[in-house]
Amino acid sequence: MLKYKELTIEKFNHCTILVQDNLVIYFDPFKIDMMNMPRADIIFISHHHQDHCSPDDIEKILKNDTLIVATENCRMILDKFRQNKEYIKVGDELEYKGVKISTIPAYNLDKFRSPGQLFHSKEDGGIGYVINMNDVNLYFAGDTDNIPELAALKSIDIAFLPISGTYVMTVEEAVKAIGQFKPKIVVPIHYGLIVGSRNQAVELEELVENTKIKILD
Repeated sequence: MLKYKELTIEKFNHCTILVQDNLVIYFDPFKIDMMNMPRADIIFISHHHQDHCSPDDIEKILKNDTLIVATENCRMILDKFRQNKEYIKVGDELEYKGVKISTIPAYNLDKFRSPGQLFHSKEDGGIGYVINMNDVNLYFAGDTDNIPELAALKSIDIAFLPISGTYVMTVEEAVKAIGQFKPKIVVPIHYGLIVGSRNQAVELEELVENTKIKILD
């Protein structure tokens, strides 16, 4: 668990992030246990792949007034839920209950499922979320490489970065990304369940200077 100003932050399994202050916010809930899991005020979904957009897990944490924020390619998966939904794309901004939400792209540069076919292409519409709540700036990267757009991020307090390689940036690429936009704290994600291991998070911690690496297991 990470305490930062008024926020309490936890990571579960693959890359589920839970942020709490007076609100309860989830990013990409997947394979979560309902035991003692609080119900969500906002759920953010970065893209349509099943380890990020999991209706079974979303259902576990819904309440009547939960807002689901997701990419357009999640629409067919999520439309069965009667809760309010906002389908957004790169560059969109919105505000809900004092939480300011903006987006940047999330995509691969050199991670291919087959020749010429990226696991996450820019055209797929995957996004990273930049969230401001209680004067804290959070960046949830989604599935991405060290893309040029990361260099434009400013004043990020806590960044949730994938590090496992194969489908997302490698540890070495994450080190370069951190050096570009210089978040205060990085929480490594996207390891330990489908691909990657905690050892990669430890390696990141050993390689990065001037940014705190907080491993949440």
